Amino acid sequence: MIARLNSVQLANEPGDPSIRAVRIIAAALCVLGAVILSVEFYRYVSVFPAGTALAVVLELPLLVVGFFVFRLLRPIRSPDLIWSGAALVWGATAATGCALLANQGLIALWAKTEGVGFASNWSASLSAPLNEEVLKLCGVIMVVLAAPNRIRGPLDGMIYGALTGLGFQVVENVTYGLDNILQSGATDPFRAVTNSVLVRVGTTGIGSHWTMTAVAGAGIGFLVSRERRREGVVLAVICLLAAMAMHLLFDAPHPAVLVKVAVNFLIVGVLYILLRESYMSSAREAVAACAASGTVSPAEAAAAMSRRSRRRELRRAQPGPERDRVLARQREVLAIVEDETARREAIEPLLG
Repeated sequence: MIARLNSVQLANEPGDPSIRAVRIIAAALCVLGAVILSVEFYRYVSVFPAGTALAVVLELPLLVVGFFVFRLLRPIRSPDLIWSGAALVWGATAATGCALLANQGLIALWAKTEGVGFASNWSASLSAPLNEEVLKLCGVIMVVLAAPNRIRGPLDGMIYGALTGLGFQVVENVTYGLDNILQSGATDPFRAVTNSVLVRVGTTGIGSHWTMTAVAGAGIGFLVSRERRREGVVLAVICLLAAMAMHLLFDAPHPAVLVKVAVNFLIVGVLYILLRESYMSSAREAVAACAASGTVSPAEAAAAMSRRSRRRELRRAQPGPERDRVLARQREVLAIVEDETARREAIEPLLG
């Protein structure tokens, strides 16, 4: 798998049979996950259609805002729109649906081996980190295998991981809202759903699934980008274990909810700052090197680092062929800069 993750980065042909096969399998798994969710929750939809609609509608702002913000967090240029959406869909369907079955099996196993008392307190905390983090991380791996060169470093992996976790988080929030209808006696579905959303979005949302998968996704970025292969493997394992630990903390039967949320948000925030600074440092060096070699002009080098500068340059161009030419050149310059940035990040040692 490690060799596959790295060698596939060298491919660029969408018609490659292996890439096409990955895309077909990924799409099939997303359909499977959606079917599992539909079978599991269709009774809620039929009995509480208005409550179900409310649960979905209340999650839409989180979905839209989160998708916009996470893509914007990537410096210089946002990640590919289609594959950002694919990561989101994976988290919302394939990962969520398969995790539903895996959790049911693991919870039953804990009850059988450790007793009902232990299972009632710890089964969710122990089951979810083991299967949900792996299933969500498969969404990042799917992007690596199905769309070569979309993830070229840890910051890319972190962004795609956050998007995958966001999709999982939104759908899980909807299912918790539906479950809360029954747990509250089904006397007021609207209130039950609203209360659930207030807790899972307003209170725990900033430290939930997106933070965990963002950390694990950074590990995949390390894995595919490091020239020192052992270093990439070590960092990927550390990131996955950290994500699992964050999930265990989040689900642990302890009342300090705000503390757990704050810890997860702090971890992902610090990691993002470090990775962004490393990326920007490599990008500035790459731009300077490209300008010095004459590959790009000084004006193009300056604009490459800023979305605003590129938009301003486009607005100054006349609509039609001139603007198309400017846009094509901007994309060409960005590709050159990002290639050089990825090369510099790959050789930067992180471990002794």
